[in-house]
Amino acid sequence: MARRLIHRLGASTLALLRAIDILACTLWLAPLYVFGLADRPSGRQMISSYVGKAMVNGHRWARIVGGVIDWVFLPIDGKPDHCIRAYRHYKGRD
Repeated sequence: MARRLIHRLGASTLALLRAIDILACTLWLAPLYVFGLADRPSGRQMISSYVGKAMVNGHRWARIVGGVIDWVFLPIDGKPDHCIRAYRHYKGRD
């Protein structure tokens, strides 16, 4: 019983964190889109995948931001290039 509760709590927490990430990305992109400085926000895109797309497209700011995000996620998922992997995973789904 306790294991199921912990599992469900973990799954719910991940879903909540994902929703916060998507909201933050939308709030970040919306004003930039209004002034023609970013792609139209889809309301489904995470910050990591947006930064990964910008990295693939050669934007200098994205290499800096992506480096920080990749560094934060390295101990979590144990794999390098988090942003580019996120972009490739979600590519075409927006």
